[in-house]
Amino acid sequence: MYHAKTLAALAAAILLYASAIEARPHRLTQVPNGTNIGCVLCHLNPGGGGARNPFGGEIENGFLSEFDVVWGPELAALDSDGDGATNGQELLDADGLWAIGDDNPGNVDDVTLAGDDESFPPSPVATAVASSTWAQVKSAFRDLVD
Repeated sequence: MYHAKTLAALAAAILLYASAIEARPHRLTQVPNGTNIGCVLCHLNPGGGGARNPFGGEIENGFLSEFDVVWGPELAALDSDGDGATNGQELLDADGLWAIGDDNPGNVDDVTLAGDDESFPPSPVATAVASSTWAQVKSAFRDLVD
């Protein structure tokens, strides 16, 4: 009887310890703007732990080295949540060149969630230059010169 109680207490302690170490807040420093977003960057629960969103699942299934996130061009180029914006675009490091220790890129107000398909950067506003072809520019220039 004594052993059963001891084993039950030990099992409960192990489960509590395991759930406490599941959330790894140091990983927020391993992704651009992670410290600005918090645990919801990878988890469904804003407090961390438990089920992961698509970005967190992507990291868990291919972008961990030991217990650390491997941020770089490959992860930045993916669109984990399928919203049409790459992870890098959402986290303001489109090329995946940010490294641990660098300042967070961009303006924090422009960061969107790489694991939430309803959170994405606004579409760029078309400008006359962006929507013009080279032929149109040359034609307009000729009209000015003539």
